[in-house]
Amino acid sequence: MKAKTISHCQGKGSLSHNNRAFKPKNVDSSRSSQNVTFVNMSITEAYDKCFSEAVERYNAKQKRADRRIKDGYFRYAFSHAPSNNVITAADKRKSFYEDVVQIGDRSDTGIGTADAETAAKCLTEYMQGFSERNPNFFVFNAVLHVDEATPHLHIDYIPIGHYKRGVDTQNGLAQALKEMGYGEGENTINRWRLAERDVLAEICRKHEIEIAETQKGRGYTYTVEQYKQHKDTISALEQQKAELSDNLDELKLLNDAAESEGIESTKLPFNKRMVSEEEFSKL
Repeated sequence: MKAKTISHCQGKGSLSHNNRAFKPKNVDSSRSSQNVTFVNMSITEAYDKCFSEAVERYNAKQKRADRRIKDGYFRYAFSHAPSNNVITAADKRKSFYEDVVQIGDRSDTGIGTADAETAAKCLTEYMQGFSERNPNFFVFNAVLHVDEATPHLHIDYIPIGHYKRGVDTQNGLAQALKEMGYGEGENTINRWRLAERDVLAEICRKHEIEIAETQKGRGYTYTVEQYKQHKDTISALEQQKAELSDNLDELKLLNDAAESEGIESTKLPFNKRMVSEEEFSKL
């Protein structure tokens, strides 16, 4: 069996897509009945379950009626009605988060192969232990899709943090990760994803799936060859950036020289200008 990669990255967060409320173009609807739904709770019910008691405690402490939360925690946090798509608050919090988890790709774990069946078993086992490993992530929707090119998981969750000020239980990714032991700072979500990847890799090994050696990046995993290609692409883009920067410096010098000499030009379409031959010689 060919060594496989593990992909664990942030998804778009479309519950309608995940639950097949409509048929995407890349879906084989004849297999949709084989998808496995682990959890399917509405976002309204999920928020009520996670935060209603905290809102009651908060309101009970307020002496002024205008400071009480009247329309539920979702509207209070996001100034928006509950939605099946991710809503982002002014402070950058998201109404929910989604992770997409996959083993291999269509070239080595395509639907209809024995490898795909084994991968689906591994993903199922991984999902069954997700909430126990991540007690601060309330999973309200989780689906294993087997009606696309390869088996993969969509896991939608609300991060729950606890605070001393304001509502004592809130949607808070950084606090949730901190409480689960992943520390603080911009790399906490990456540390969490890499830890989850290691869990899935161990499950794969138990099912005799070999996982390819990876280079670890900010939220992504690569095979060694993919990582080299990625670095080559970055180097090429950096070179292009340097060349464009040099060209821009030259254009700025020409512009400064033209203005200092009082050289007149005619404006043309596409942000271009034309000068006479005499003026060009002066420039």
